[in-house]
Amino acid sequence: MIANYHTHSRWCKHATGEFSDYFRKAVELGFKEIAMTDHVCHRYSWCWLDFNDIGEFDAQLNAAIEEYRDRIKILKGFECEYLPEEMDTYRYLRDELGYEFLIMGQHCDSTGRINAFNITKPDEVKAYGQSVCEGLATGMFKMLAHPDVFLTEYKSWDKTCEEVFHDIFTTCESLRIPIEINTNGYRGKRGYPSFEMLEFSKGYDLRYLINSDAHDPEHLYDEPVKACEREVAEHGIHVCETFAKTK
Repeated sequence: MIANYHTHSRWCKHATGEFSDYFRKAVELGFKEIAMTDHVCHRYSWCWLDFNDIGEFDAQLNAAIEEYRDRIKILKGFECEYLPEEMDTYRYLRDELGYEFLIMGQHCDSTGRINAFNITKPDEVKAYGQSVCEGLATGMFKMLAHPDVFLTEYKSWDKTCEEVFHDIFTTCESLRIPIEINTNGYRGKRGYPSFEMLEFSKGYDLRYLINSDAHDPEHLYDEPVKACEREVAEHGIHVCETFAKTK
């Protein structure tokens, strides 16, 4: 692993570490790139960064980037849900403040009512899948994080899963948006990464990135990441080393 594109800091209030802690650790590990992608500001409960803090957040991130500029490539980004009413905020963050590496981590449907971690019904799976495809079609997002997040509580691989992942993978294939293999599920013993999903995905022309979804600097390349790398290799999934190589 030489890059990580899914990284959280203490600013999201459920992680630990300053920006510089992550950059220092990434340099120690010999990483070539790292993206900071704390949860974006919006009005729903799974957002943790307060928009009122964006000025100080941005100033501290820019200072840390400047400090490490000659040692590692750093991308400014956020992990975002697709919520139509929030798209102007995302454009402001991207176009005015330079947060170009926006990734979709869809923790809900597009109405904000369905929590993806608590999905148990086929209709909820379909609503989740529809919101993912609609969001990717906007062109706002560089990568699809943990597409299998709803398998946390939706325990059965069934026809609904296949239909929803067909739509998601077809969209990613046509737009050349890489999908993430998220190792945080190993840490939390959740339903992802799903190797049933990855086996199903082999029928599509997809690009993959393994990401730590780090909530602590020590997560950047810990045993869950290494275990995921080994299992992915055993399943014959080719993973791109960097985002640039997904293109």
